[in-house]
Order: sequence, then structure tokens, then C-alpha cells
Amino acid sequence: MKKGLPYIAIICTSAFIGNLLVIGLGFGMYWQTLEPLEFMRQFGIQFPLLLAPTMGILLPAILSTVAMVINTKGQPTIRKNWIIALICLMITCSITTIYHLPTNFSFMNMEYTAEVAASKLNLWIVLHWVRSFFVLIAAIYSVKAFKISLSEMN
Repeated sequence: MKKGLPYIAIICTSAFIGNLLVIGLGFGMYWQTLEPLEFMRQFGIQFPLLLAPTMGILLPAILSTVAMVINTKGQPTIRKNWIIALICLMITCSITTIYHLPTNFSFMNMEYTAEVAASKLNLWIVLHWVRSFFVLIAAIYSVKAFKISLSEMN
């Protein structure tokens, strides 16, 4: 399993950026075309459907990246890249925990006026692209760490 961990980290982190692109370019753009109250009604239906696949990709990405940070102790160059990947994933999770999840639950519960919902959705989209950027960087550093480990084996 130890040899499979970098593959899991790279594949799941890359899949996660793909998932975020679908959410941002597909759902996000669609949600912005709706009237705010209709958006919140639809969000309440769609968000739970997005949650399971998102977590099914994110959890293995994080766990395998943590394992790679631990497993590369004594290999500072490789480990540094895995640490950068992990930090990027943690920044993404922090943005999600601090802004997206509470806002998502408020959308689902129709807690906002139309004006507030529109404003919150716009910030939601902006922060979604910020977290997408960090996941992309995580994917790049995962591949970089793996590439360095392969070159060191030769």
C-alpha cells in the first residue's frame, strides 16, 4: 500500500480539481443565472448530491498526502513538496469550513433575503476559485514530489 500512496494522492487531488471545475463552471455559473430565491431552493436539492462525491475524492487526497508527508521523513526535498501540497489542501479545507459550509447551510435553509443571497453567492464563487487555485497547486506539487522521488530512485 505504501507504494500506492503517491498515486492515490496525485489521482485524488487531480480528481478534486476536476470536481471543483465542474462545480464552478457548471453549477456556479448556472446558479448565478437564477433568481436568488430560486437559486436557494435549487441549492437545497443540489448541494447534498455534490457533497458525497466531493468528500469521496477529498478525503483520500488529504489522507494519502498526510501519509506521504510522514513517509518521506528523511527525504527533505521530496517531503517539502508533499508539505506544500498538504498546506494547499488545508487552505482549501479552511476556506470551505469557514465560509462555504456555513453559507451552504444558510442557502439550504433559505435564511437570506434575495439581495443577501445574491451577494453571498458572488463571494461564494470568488472563494470557490481561490480554493480551486490552491487545489491545483496541491496537484502540481504532488506530481513534483513524485517525479523527484522517481529520479532519486534511479
